[in-house]
Amino acid sequence: MKKIGALWQFIKFALVGVSNTIVDWSVFYLLIYLVIPDGKLTAKAISFVVAATNSFILNSIWTFRQEFYSGMKDKNLKFYRIANYFIRFFVVSLVGFAINYFTFKWIFSYVTSSSFESYSNIVSLFCASGAALVWNFIINKFWTYKKGTEETLSEEKQEQKTTTFKYNLAAAGLLIVMVAISLAVMKGDSAIVDEIAHIPAGYSYLKYHDYRLNPEHPPLAKALAGLPLQFLHLNEPKYDSNWSNIDQWENGWYFLYRSGNNPDEILFWSRISMIFLALLFGILLYKWAVEALGRKAGLFVLFLYAFTPEILAHGHLVTTDVAAAFGFTLSIYTFNKFLQKKTWKYLLFAGLAFGVAQLLKFSAFLLFAIFLILIFIKACFDKKAGTNTYPKALWSYFKSYLLISLISIIVVWIVYIPMVWNTPVDIEKMVIAKNLTLDPRTQILRDFLGSLAGNPITRAIGHYLLGVMLVFGRVAGGNSTFILGHFSDKAIPWFFPVAWLLKTPATILVLFFFSLSFLIIRKIRNRSEAWFLWLLFVPFAIYWAISVKGSLNIGTRHLLPTLPFLYLFIGLMMKEIIESKKLAANIAVIVIIFSLAVPILANYPNYLGYFNIFTTGQNKYNLMVDSSLDWGQDLKRLTEFVKENDIKNLKIDYFGGGLPSHYLPEATSWRSGYGPTSGWIAISATFYQMSKMHGKSEGKWSYDWLDRYKPTKVVGASILLFYIPPESLAQNPPESPYPITKYDQIESPANNQL
Repeated sequence: MKKIGALWQFIKFALVGVSNTIVDWSVFYLLIYLVIPDGKLTAKAISFVVAATNSFILNSIWTFRQEFYSGMKDKNLKFYRIANYFIRFFVVSLVGFAINYFTFKWIFSYVTSSSFESYSNIVSLFCASGAALVWNFIINKFWTYKKGTEETLSEEKQEQKTTTFKYNLAAAGLLIVMVAISLAVMKGDSAIVDEIAHIPAGYSYLKYHDYRLNPEHPPLAKALAGLPLQFLHLNEPKYDSNWSNIDQWENGWYFLYRSGNNPDEILFWSRISMIFLALLFGILLYKWAVEALGRKAGLFVLFLYAFTPEILAHGHLVTTDVAAAFGFTLSIYTFNKFLQKKTWKYLLFAGLAFGVAQLLKFSAFLLFAIFLILIFIKACFDKKAGTNTYPKALWSYFKSYLLISLISIIVVWIVYIPMVWNTPVDIEKMVIAKNLTLDPRTQILRDFLGSLAGNPITRAIGHYLLGVMLVFGRVAGGNSTFILGHFSDKAIPWFFPVAWLLKTPATILVLFFFSLSFLIIRKIRNRSEAWFLWLLFVPFAIYWAISVKGSLNIGTRHLLPTLPFLYLFIGLMMKEIIESKKLAANIAVIVIIFSLAVPILANYPNYLGYFNIFTTGQNKYNLMVDSSLDWGQDLKRLTEFVKENDIKNLKIDYFGGGLPSHYLPEATSWRSGYGPTSGWIAISATFYQMSKMHGKSEGKWSYDWLDRYKPTKVVGASILLFYIPPESLAQNPPESPYPITKYDQIESPANNQL
């Protein structure tokens, strides 16, 4: 009888699904034809929400009627129950939509090359709909409509449950706003520099199990970005054993722009994975903040996160920066859980999280030192609490530290195995030889990595260690840097402190310095609070120390892993004010919220180029460049401006991952070394500033001659668009401050194809 009942439920669920499809299509086409003819994505989002709501109502009162009404007996919890059911149902439907879409793409790609090609659409649609239907039914039956308790809760528990739900709903609202902003910004952003390397790399790891592209970064973030692309029918370079000296940048431009693929489609689906990761990051931070500080302070911490310009700027980009911050936070959180609970379950969680962090970015290698320092401090706390002697406590924690580290290495090894399986040994050894010179001091390391590469079992760990070596070499080598008019091809010790002060919202700066002052003047209440402060201080301080000492001064994005600890610290210090019922405290919190949210929303969509109010009146491109302002994100916005204003004969000197010839096929490629020119010229801020340093050192023309002109338009935040009248240049020609070289004689715009 139970089997018949479940079958009948499934039939009813399928019938509701048919009505749901009719509602979805009807709303979609009505919106397209009558309301928003150019907004297919918006129309689809609206139709999906309407259809999901329709499906929820019908399934609640018909398909799962008994399960639904069983949770309604307590009248005081009706609203909570219904809202809880709806949120669960909507999440399941959203996942079901993704399963439907990707299953269709996957099946279609195989059917089109088989004997069933003429039926490819029908077969793909049938399989995709079936997979989504089964998923939706099973999860809704056993999770969404899981029978609620029929007992009446006490008034205290009712209030607690309702309050928790309200705060969780507010948290969900903040995250939805963050995701919505990220999606909107993502649509206008062209490919940035690193995406050109990361997206094809992640795609090749999953499809070809070959790791020769972008070995200097671990695979997990790139693989997540490459996962949706597996379901698209893409043209790609032929990855085989013969491509021994491939350039990852040229490969990336071919993959996105020169192979007949739709670059916007590739960028959209690969970036969706990053937004999902940023969403998980927000949920994790909120969970930790609520556990440590309470619901109100936890919601405040989440608000700081959701309205962080760096998160809104980088949370949708296919890079390792937000991923690194997520992994870093997850590891510290789970490690602290273990130190508090000391169970095998939490030890395993800590090891798994540590492994995930290392798979997201190699900077997680710092966690080995951070965990070691934390166990020394925790042993001191145990001694003061009288629960153990210091040597005994330290030895116990150290053994656990070794086990956690071992588990993390196993996780790294397991994930790397399929990613590197088809990488030719000679290619890996070539990379080792190229990056490790014949210096006798590196001979042992070179031989060791070579031996690991030659063994199919140890190859995975060898590749991981090679990546660590590459990134540390990259950090030591550094980058050309520009900040506040100061040029350098070496490390600038004050770069990160100054950059942080310029790019952090003024409200957060005020909150931080207020919290710091408050910490100094008041006493720490208890041992738990003291430990929490140490837990925040150690990773924050170590990460900052390494960043300041390092030579990679190209963007504040490298400080993203420290933000959660900063926000938790502010939440801890402001907990009393946030939870106070006094009118003055409530007004203060409202002022803080508006003083942060309004400037951030007003700066839309230029979050990558965000600078705080202390820089008002300054030309942002004179403050910083590279990934602090200009990473190539504004090429599509330049294209729109050029077309709207009918600009002809444009010369462009673009820094980024986009391909100008794809968006502006009639434009001419330009470089600073070509010398002065008249007419329209668009220059990326990074090239505009860095040319002045390189021009001087290399004896070439730079963009110094443009300093006497004001940009006609700064597109987005990063592309300077000039119009130079021919008569102005003829009457007052600039003099080259440097001798003209052969470079300028043999190279011309005509020879430089975009």
